[in-house]
Amino acid sequence: MITRQLVRNLIIENEITKLAQEETGKRQYYRPVYSLHKWWARRSGTLFRSIILMAAFPDSTEQLFQYDKENLIPSKSAFFTDHNLRNMTILDPFMGGGTTLVEGNRMGAKVVGCDLNPVSYWVVRETLKPIDLKKLKSYFSELEKNAGKSIKSLYMTHCSKCNSEDANILYAFWVRYIECPKCKQNVYLFKRYFLNEGEKRTQKVSKTNPAMVICPSCHSLNNFYGDNNCKCAKCGMIFHPKDKVFDAGFFSCPNCSSERLSLINTIRQGYSLKEKLFAIEYYCSECRERLYKSPDSYDISKISDIQRDFEEKKEDLIFPKQYIPDGSTSARWIAHNFRQYYNVFNARQILSFNYLFSAINQIPEEEYRNAFITIFSNSLEYNNMMTPYNYPHRKLHHLFNYHALPLTTTPVENNVWGILDKGAGTYTNCYQRYVKAKEYCQKPFDKFKQNGEINTFFSDQEIIHGKFVSNFEELKATDRGALLHCGDSANLSFLPDKSVDAVITDPPYFDNIHYSELSNFFYVWLRLFNKNHYFTTDHVTTDQEAIVNVGMDKTEEDYCRLITSVFSECARVLKDNGKMVFTFHHSKPRAWWTILRAIVDAGFIITDYFPVTSEYKVNPHLRGKNAIDTDLVIVCEKRQIQKSLFDDEIQFNFDIIIEQTVKRINYLYNGNLNIERLYFYYIGELLRVGSQSKSVSVKDFERVFQQSDEFANIIREKYPEKTTKTQKVDYEDLPLFSGLL
Repeated sequence: MITRQLVRNLIIENEITKLAQEETGKRQYYRPVYSLHKWWARRSGTLFRSIILMAAFPDSTEQLFQYDKENLIPSKSAFFTDHNLRNMTILDPFMGGGTTLVEGNRMGAKVVGCDLNPVSYWVVRETLKPIDLKKLKSYFSELEKNAGKSIKSLYMTHCSKCNSEDANILYAFWVRYIECPKCKQNVYLFKRYFLNEGEKRTQKVSKTNPAMVICPSCHSLNNFYGDNNCKCAKCGMIFHPKDKVFDAGFFSCPNCSSERLSLINTIRQGYSLKEKLFAIEYYCSECRERLYKSPDSYDISKISDIQRDFEEKKEDLIFPKQYIPDGSTSARWIAHNFRQYYNVFNARQILSFNYLFSAINQIPEEEYRNAFITIFSNSLEYNNMMTPYNYPHRKLHHLFNYHALPLTTTPVENNVWGILDKGAGTYTNCYQRYVKAKEYCQKPFDKFKQNGEINTFFSDQEIIHGKFVSNFEELKATDRGALLHCGDSANLSFLPDKSVDAVITDPPYFDNIHYSELSNFFYVWLRLFNKNHYFTTDHVTTDQEAIVNVGMDKTEEDYCRLITSVFSECARVLKDNGKMVFTFHHSKPRAWWTILRAIVDAGFIITDYFPVTSEYKVNPHLRGKNAIDTDLVIVCEKRQIQKSLFDDEIQFNFDIIIEQTVKRINYLYNGNLNIERLYFYYIGELLRVGSQSKSVSVKDFERVFQQSDEFANIIREKYPEKTTKTQKVDYEDLPLFSGLL
């Protein structure tokens, strides 16, 4: 049995994993270009740079990372050196946030990107386009004089310490409340009473590092010194800051002692959620401090004036009027009576946005107007009334911290424009991100940590500078050409047969992330300013979206059919000697079965694979969960072209898969064997053998997948001195396969 591995030693896998994890955890620092705008589950640029180089130089992958005499990886390693791939054309049919296109364009390749989602199209185009930073900064100065001044006036407060009238609000803390269906009293839905856990994050709460807490009764602010309970200085109530009224969809009424009241059921009975401002964190330039206060009469009056101003101007203000469509994750907002997208923004935020729009519309050049709209769009996930507060760290969390549309009962209102360098996700902060992204495009670099030090390797010749073209003929004639298409990748009729050298992508992961639902949050705002025909519908089109989404009645068969149709087009446009390489991970076996079916039905076989631990170790999606943190990079070639290189058929059974997996382990490993990672060798071999076998039924696949525990035991017995004792990956219900075919 012939195998043709791109990765021929474990060094490559280990170093790619190290780079990927460092970048994912510190994206703004390692690859600022990917902080230009939000995209979900974006894979690391270092991983895709590695994949592109492997596809371009399949016989030289061992040179990707090389050690010198001091056991260090020098800058002369192929990963860090400049490349000119001007004769290479790369296609990404699921371009998403554009990682493949950015990394390919940086190395001089011609890139073709396609995605159904107009937000993806907008983000990728903004990322690749060149821009004059001096001109951008000049326009920003004008924005600051106009919109910035007007917005900041909406976020003024009085300092409770020095009585200055010119203090600037950083965060306004709100709590949602509802009338108790039993006693008809208001119930404030606090999940805790902490505002912070002390000014010094590295120290415990104490007399010298008190926490700021809110009284459950009178809502006044108190210092908490870490004692068993806190006594309110204003009303005398005794409470503990970790007490809660609301948790996991249920609330208790402190007035009548009713317990386990369902919030959704209460809303269905006709009761409504309302909001109350209960605290303010602000910066006083006179005191030169960040301070907290309870809202005073000035603050309450200001909120009333803003609400009245909004109602008077409402018909003339610009904001999205669309209703939120049904979906698996949007169901949460709809169930709590947030029916339209503007419902998750308050009056002050919408007025602030309109000051911005008015100033942006005065910019005479479209590309620069688009840049500032992109900055606004990027700031939206920090400027809405669903953003939570990270109270131990005294900072805002963005809306999509968990790739979902969350319900927040204690939302934090950010200062839309921002004050100096304080806070996160303000318009000023997102502008700085945009600038840093474009500076990186003009002078890309790679960072690599070894021996406790971070080395930065700057490119001498590489640059991220997309030259946009409208058809394939232009693409062939244009250095650094970028052909972007917003549409169904199952129809790539604008590409000739056998016209691309490599397909490199990151397809949707079965049911993991509902891209259209999430991206609608940005789409409804971008649509207000975009004349492109891609933005004519009320919402992101979902008919051809490859995703399993119960809320949209999209099934596993739909997902398989759509992925297969895209892969089939990739087979048509891919050159005979080209490769299709993509990343995939999932905890459900049937997700792997479905992707295997799509590969085989599209006319591909799997010729190689390798695992990369791609998620950052403190990723909130993984913390405290037994979740998959590893991607399997899957390398495919056309079946009809490569069949002669292999045995006529490979028998699909556990013994064959074990034999091939052990061969690979023996070939790569000379140190400890990590069981979690070895599972992905097993999965990779299962997929590779399955793709090259005459026929594999779902029952065969289920049976062999269920033997993964047996595989782990074989490895432990075979290599007792090498195997690290780590917790195995907990794959979810294997019987999910039943009835799939």
